[in-house]
Amino acid sequence: MYSISRHTLFFFLLILSLSLFLFGCGNSAATPAQGTPASNAPTQASPQEHTVKDAMGEVKVPAEPKRIVVLDNGALDNLLGLGVTPVGAATVSLDKPFFSYLGDKTSGIEKVGTIDQPNLEAVSALKPDLILGTKDQHEAIHSKLMQIAPTVFVETLGLDWKGNLKLHAEAVGKAKEAEKMIGDYEKRVAEFKAKMGDKVGKTEVSMLRMNADHIRIYLSESYSGKFIEELGFPRPKAQSEKEFAKKATEEQIADMDGDVIFWFSRDQENIMTTKLKDNPLWATLKAVQAGNVYEVSTDPWLSGMGVVSRNLMLDEVIKHLDK
Repeated sequence: MYSISRHTLFFFLLILSLSLFLFGCGNSAATPAQGTPASNAPTQASPQEHTVKDAMGEVKVPAEPKRIVVLDNGALDNLLGLGVTPVGAATVSLDKPFFSYLGDKTSGIEKVGTIDQPNLEAVSALKPDLILGTKDQHEAIHSKLMQIAPTVFVETLGLDWKGNLKLHAEAVGKAKEAEKMIGDYEKRVAEFKAKMGDKVGKTEVSMLRMNADHIRIYLSESYSGKFIEELGFPRPKAQSEKEFAKKATEEQIADMDGDVIFWFSRDQENIMTTKLKDNPLWATLKAVQAGNVYEVSTDPWLSGMGVVSRNLMLDEVIKHLDK
């Protein structure tokens, strides 16, 4: 009896040991080391990233990107408006600082070439975890950018500034903040229109850029032109084309007229200050005769492309027209 019990106990312990060994091996195979997926496990998005649909398709981006590089004005404007400071940004000109209307928010941001020609080596050196650009500007280098970091492209600059803001915000995890900013802006526009009343639909606005040797009339497909349209102001008949802009000379002064003229320039010695003011034809324009010719801030109106510039533009319109 004793001998049978001992063999039975031995056999039981042997079976138990083998079971524990096999269980340990199976558990080890089913649970890979942290950060290393099992070879036969289904692919799933990491909780540290999310998928964004942009102008190029879909791209997985970090849930909370820390080192962002932006390649256009709109992305820089929108990110700073959202309280996010990129580590690098392309600029209009390497020999000039970032736009002054952005204030000290650009402090510490490294330049990574120009918007037209981003410096890929400079971008890579910053070790970004997210890059923001524009399809119509940067499509040719998209694959190279993707080799550096996940890259999100808006379709085009300026015209759909609200859509661009939403995409930028989604990419950096600030979607709710963007919705609030758009809502706040639309509320300001509605209040302005309510104060203006019928004058909005009856006031033709002319939008001009004064260069050194000619004038560019900005039309409905420009950033500033879309802004005027957004506020509900009609354009003069001579400025009704669905185009970006058209060139005008002193001989075409009549095409520049409107009930109100807004103008800006990047040239200190521009045609407005050197020629137009003393031109007898300029004095015949109804906006000139009514005293409704206003110089506005160049960078927001020409190149801002984002939520910060849009609010500054609205500030200036309210200042000049809400009387």
